[in-house]
Amino acid sequence: ARASFGLCPPPTMKVLAVVSFILSSRIATINAFLTPPTTTQQVNHGTQLNAEPLESGSTVIVCKGPTCKRTGGLKALPIFEELAPTIGVKVETISCVSECAECGLGPNVEVRKAGDDGPFYPIKNGIKTEEDVKAVLGLN
Repeated sequence: ARASFGLCPPPTMKVLAVVSFILSSRIATINAFLTPPTTTQQVNHGTQLNAEPLESGSTVIVCKGPTCKRTGGLKALPIFEELAPTIGVKVETISCVSECAECGLGPNVEVRKAGDDGPFYPIKNGIKTEEDVKAVLGLN
């Protein structure tokens, strides 16, 4: 009777449901990487970066992951390497600072203030220009 109405047997329906869920999840993940930040995110970006100068002994970790690299993160690295040592801040790199949680908002930089013992440190998003780097370091 099911075949006469064009319905799949229950085991086939379960397989189709799982495949559909997996495909929709992957599409959502891909869109997160390909979609540029919205205007709201860009407005919030400016207010998030206003920071006090980092203390000597602090560390900034520049993400070199594929999404951050593609969106211009490596342009900020030499700027950090030039400016950070002047205030005693160490610069490190990592293959991904957020393990995809904030990749779509990159390029990202993790900020570890002197004396903070984690395990979670703030991540600054959209760090591309000299002005962004100065804001992260608190050199405005």
